Amino acid sequence: MVTVPYRLMRNVMVAAGVLYCSLLLEAVAGYPLDVHQSFLSELGARDQATSPYARAMDLGAGVLVLTAAVLGRRAARIHRDVAGLLISSAVFGAGTLFDSLSPMNCAPSAGDDCRAAGSGLVLHEFTSTLAGLGSIAMGTFALLVLRRAAGVRERLVAVLAAAVVVTQAWLGIETSVEVLTGNDLHPPGILQRVSILLVCIFLGTVLPGVRHACSR
Repeated sequence: MVTVPYRLMRNVMVAAGVLYCSLLLEAVAGYPLDVHQSFLSELGARDQATSPYARAMDLGAGVLVLTAAVLGRRAARIHRDVAGLLISSAVFGAGTLFDSLSPMNCAPSAGDDCRAAGSGLVLHEFTSTLAGLGSIAMGTFALLVLRRAAGVRERLVAVLAAAVVVTQAWLGIETSVEVLTGNDLHPPGILQRVSILLVCIFLGTVLPGVRHACSR
């Protein structure tokens, strides 16, 4: 990673991790939605007071991750797994960016009327799925990069990457089954919040681990 502006990339990704952590906004807003029943993306619904802030945070996070992917394009020519990590980062960034531009009209967990109307849900579900797939791919490629490393820090980042893959995949499978069957398996809120927290930490820590691994 010595051929790219590493410090700038690291700072950009740390900032992206902070902005993506909408749990902070939820806490500041006093938990306006049921944390067991709602998704964090509902904070950005047009009928919520938190909408402009949640959407701005997602927009900023998406732009920053895309910026980091562009800054690292020279490293992609050196390692194929790093190229995969950067491409999947771009997918995640694009999904997050479009998430902010395609908010739901209302928060489904706030009432049956909104859930029945399904206003804005299809497009938002698509962009959220894109971001979710991007995060799973990021974690997978990070594991491929980190297989070359043996340090304690790199192992911790690898564990974090694996946790991101598992929780995001679990959440995606559960949500897909609910959509296909029309049945609620169990409230997704806590699982999603844990997964998002892991993604936020991963965004802020992945580059130091990857840089050290690629220098070996």
